[in-house]
Amino acid sequence: MTKLSSDKKKIVIVADPHNHYKKLDNIITKEDGDINICLGDWFDSFNLNDPADYTATAKYLKDTFLPNPKNYTLFGNHDIHYLFNAPTTRCSGYEQWKYDAINKVLGVDRGSIQEKFYWFIVVDDILLTHAGLDQRLLPPVFVNNERVFKYLEEASNDANIKIKTNQRHWFYEAGRSRFGEARVGGIVWCDFNEEFQPIVDLKQIVGHTNQYITGKAAQYHREGFANITDAENICIDCNLSQYITITNGKMELKNYSDL
Repeated sequence: MTKLSSDKKKIVIVADPHNHYKKLDNIITKEDGDINICLGDWFDSFNLNDPADYTATAKYLKDTFLPNPKNYTLFGNHDIHYLFNAPTTRCSGYEQWKYDAINKVLGVDRGSIQEKFYWFIVVDDILLTHAGLDQRLLPPVFVNNERVFKYLEEASNDANIKIKTNQRHWFYEAGRSRFGEARVGGIVWCDFNEEFQPIVDLKQIVGHTNQYITGKAAQYHREGFANITDAENICIDCNLSQYITITNGKMELKNYSDL
């Protein structure tokens, strides 16, 4: 389990670059944090459709982002189908020419790169996943958040085995709102707007569900806090127009336009 503390540190959290790695790099460079976390979805841009865009993103990921020990990234649903090339992980956006462009960069280093991605990270007892952990995916009774984290750790070990052997796992199964077969999407597929049901007393930060209507970060629709950072469940998939920093336990929602 990867648990990080913001005590005497600045942690920068960004989501869903989708090939716009230069924008991500500008955020983490100018924020100059102690720890940088990307919530996944490096690939499958909807407006950059040249093989060079995929090669460049893969090179940045491999040669710049991942080698830096202060950088972390989660698996996104638009990452795992290029990292593992398993039919069970594919989603909209996957194309063979994209895989080929990425593979030219990853090549023989593919295995070591896979090992540098995480299914979840905990920051100050806040759960970070790509899409969110829905309460319906937990066993009926958990006494505290530590038990939730332990359950995810055990499930991660199983997912790491199954994804390499093209087997199904609930982590990367899509729910019906995303045209999948599962009752609710797993932690790389759960739709924050349409299906996510929060876990009591567990704060979560996610990406995955693009907030295209407002273009800004969103809170779970039943919470209604004046300040989004006070909410228990926050989605920051907004084309990198906003991102989160946590310093000494204080969370801030920042605008890319203010950099």
